[in-house]
Amino acid sequence: MSDSATESRAHKILRAIEPLIYARRKLTMGILLIITAFFAYEASKIQPDAGFDKSIPLKHPYMQVYKQYQEEFGGANTILVALMQKDGDIYNSKFLHRLKQVTDAVFFLPHIDRSQVQSLLTPNVTYIEVVEGGFFGTNVIPADYPADTDATPEMLAKVKDHVGKANIIGRLVSNNQHGAMVQADLLEIDPVTGEKLDYGQVAHLIEDKVRGQFASPYKYIYKAKHDIVVGKDYKARLNSPFKDGDVLFKQGEVVVEGYVPLGAWQTFITDLPTLKHLDDGSAVDVVIKARLLDVEQVKNDDYTPDIEIHIVGFAKVVGDVIDATQEVVGFFLLTLVMTMILLWLYVGNFKLAVLPLVCSITAVIWEFGLLRLLGKGLDPFAILVPFLILAVSVSHGVQYVNAWVGEIADNGRNSFDASLFTWRRLAIYGTMAIMTDVAGFAMIGFIPVGIIQEMALNACLGMAAIIVTNKVMMPIWLTWVGVGDPKAFKAKQDRRDSIFDGFWHLLSNMTNPKPAITALLVCAVLLGWGLWKGKDLQIGDSQKGVPELLPDSRYNNDNAAIVSNFALGTDLIKVIAETDADACIKAGVMDQIYGLSWKLDNTQGVQSTLSLPELSRLVYSIFVEGSPKFYVLARNKDALGQAIKPITPPTGMLNESCSAMPIWTFLGDHRAVTIKRVVQQVEDYNDGNAKDFFETHKDVDAKYCETKNEARRANGLQKLKLQHLTEVLHKKGLSDDQVNADPGIAEQQKILSDGQDSFKAMDKECPVNFALASGNVGVMAATNELVEKLERPILYMVYAAIIVCVFISFFEWQSLVCIMLPLALVSMLAYAVMAVLGIGMKIATLPVVALAVGIGVDYGIYVYATMADACAGGYSLKEGYFKTLKMTGKAVVFTGITLGFGVATWLFSGLQFQRDMGKLLVFMFTANMFGAILILPAIASFLLKPRKLEPGEKPVMVSRH
Repeated sequence: MSDSATESRAHKILRAIEPLIYARRKLTMGILLIITAFFAYEASKIQPDAGFDKSIPLKHPYMQVYKQYQEEFGGANTILVALMQKDGDIYNSKFLHRLKQVTDAVFFLPHIDRSQVQSLLTPNVTYIEVVEGGFFGTNVIPADYPADTDATPEMLAKVKDHVGKANIIGRLVSNNQHGAMVQADLLEIDPVTGEKLDYGQVAHLIEDKVRGQFASPYKYIYKAKHDIVVGKDYKARLNSPFKDGDVLFKQGEVVVEGYVPLGAWQTFITDLPTLKHLDDGSAVDVVIKARLLDVEQVKNDDYTPDIEIHIVGFAKVVGDVIDATQEVVGFFLLTLVMTMILLWLYVGNFKLAVLPLVCSITAVIWEFGLLRLLGKGLDPFAILVPFLILAVSVSHGVQYVNAWVGEIADNGRNSFDASLFTWRRLAIYGTMAIMTDVAGFAMIGFIPVGIIQEMALNACLGMAAIIVTNKVMMPIWLTWVGVGDPKAFKAKQDRRDSIFDGFWHLLSNMTNPKPAITALLVCAVLLGWGLWKGKDLQIGDSQKGVPELLPDSRYNNDNAAIVSNFALGTDLIKVIAETDADACIKAGVMDQIYGLSWKLDNTQGVQSTLSLPELSRLVYSIFVEGSPKFYVLARNKDALGQAIKPITPPTGMLNESCSAMPIWTFLGDHRAVTIKRVVQQVEDYNDGNAKDFFETHKDVDAKYCETKNEARRANGLQKLKLQHLTEVLHKKGLSDDQVNADPGIAEQQKILSDGQDSFKAMDKECPVNFALASGNVGVMAATNELVEKLERPILYMVYAAIIVCVFISFFEWQSLVCIMLPLALVSMLAYAVMAVLGIGMKIATLPVVALAVGIGVDYGIYVYATMADACAGGYSLKEGYFKTLKMTGKAVVFTGITLGFGVATWLFSGLQFQRDMGKLLVFMFTANMFGAILILPAIASFLLKPRKLEPGEKPVMVSRH
């Protein structure tokens, strides 16, 4: 396409938009300020929005299995609370009383799946033994265990005996019997109220009611500062028994008690859940703002210093990350202050230094406001996105201010004309650079994980805001910025610029053949190293513990304590053995399940396994007084049925129809290599077992059994869909009769019924299908597979989108080569750097490399555009690049160094995730800078041809747009 056509199109766009910005500046700015105020109001109401389900790939086959059996075997959103006696074992009244209190505290937490809570004191934990006259089994803690008084030595000895018979040492009791465990699952959606789980609130309650009650020497009593009035201080929920004007709590009345003190900042932002007791004896859940309460510190009678409490689980991780948000915001503010100071030193004018930051902060306000309007919150694990928006905005703002200063200093224009000519020169390139970022970020949204799709939306909204703040608001503001005496300002800028002239002259040599070839050879070596080292990049976590938190954080110390004291560990994958109904009394089926259990038990990285065949062997041996010789699977159907009978569905070892039986597999860690090894073992065994089965069962084949497995999964998904539809209708306030009469429910019930009938008709026996996977490691396995499958294609999609936008910006293939090759090199090197630093590629880090590419695109577009304009105006390559460095190159260098220094402060963060991302972004910002000012001109020296000047003609800067 011709330059004239391109220029004509660009000029038409500029002529259409220019009057909106410059002809009615006050009106336009007034409208934008009103919109900003509205978005600021909306942004002030944005809430942390963590979610377990949105952090997992729900469409992955593993997750379909997880959701299908979540109700029967528990989910992956687990809480583990371990009580450890510092001296002695657990068999004393004080410890067991504290265990009862902790069990109750966990049981009554909001969103707890109470059917899945397990500890020594829950009725689903039993033991069995053979006694004279038959078989006996009951709860581990006897029914006559005293609730309010100390137990006798005989009673404690009985408890110890029951624990030994229950086969729970290593699971609910520590290996040395100095500690005990409480296990529970959290529900993402409350099945009664339909409310979404508030992870921040639950994490606070866990820390306060579970750990704080026994670990804190003090109790904190919160009393109303004044009458708390409904409508004024408390907003009543739908169908609430309260009406506006009711006094919820009187002045001085105790509202809630807690054990973990709130800091000054937390007091301002925290809502405390409590109960309001009504006159009829019932109670209603209410949430009161902490700032409305006075706090009184008293002695805690439940303080137990000789018992340590360790807590792990996804909710606790999210809570710790949310608690660190204040620190993260502090680092962001520090980065902004450093940027402002460096900008001040760079441009020599405080107003000009503040302006890019004001525009950047405004863009983030718009971003948050738009998120809020779309009904979204800010996920704690996506908190880096606003900073990336700030970084991109600062990059564009510095370029604009730098060009504006140049128009005044070099061309003697006033503020208005300088802004106008700067806008005409940079509007097209700058806007296309931002649109390139938007296209790249949008590609990330194709990853089928909720949190990443929200991250992509978040980034796109932020980039759209930058177009308004940097290409509309900033030009208007600059028309009103005065510089005093123009001559003095010009002299001052000339003095400042001349300081680096020698350096710019040195860099301009990159367009000479020898330096250019040398640079490209060095790039070839770096590319080779990046491709070689990048192969070592781990998919998933590359270290033990939770990588988002510091290795010595309380959470990771709790995790280490549980792993070292319990055989089960905190990392669990449940392999679901799927077969026909009543299959648990078939010896052949139990043999297949036990075979995989044995294989997994002997797989590196597995701490222990637990399955129905293993427990049935224990029960069978008890029939013959515990003889080791009979610690085997019963072969007789009746004997096997008798061995299975004491193991009921509430134990989580089988479902009601005995058609699904999980193999609980506890791992020593959740590193990617460990997960991959276990998954491979399951898949290999499943294939081998099926092959052996078909050799002895000629009446069925692999195709028949595959169809049967697909039908089983389809029925499971249809059942989940029916449950979801029912929950939605109940949430709308419909009664059970109204729900059942709903046409959509009736249609879904028919689909499910037809599917179940079809499945029942497939009555030929098939080999056991070992379906992956449930448990937190099952989620990680699915996530790792997805990341491994998509990380390169997504990066290629990002680059494809960028290539299209870059081409549209210039309509020349040279621009693609010059801008994209340095970007690609930096991306390859980023993988190698991650491998060297031990940063795994996972859901949290996958978007960062792609998002950081946006900064490199901005650098490249500005440098290439100015250099190409200089060559079009008749400058030689060296002169043109020197001119480029003086105009836009110095801004690129400044931005790269400033942002690099800014994120370097993250290395001191209390979040390991932020430290890791700080290291990665320091590399990405600075490497992209070097790519733009060193590699791009080296490539351009072979592709750009300066226009030949007519005799007597002098070179001038020619804007081709």
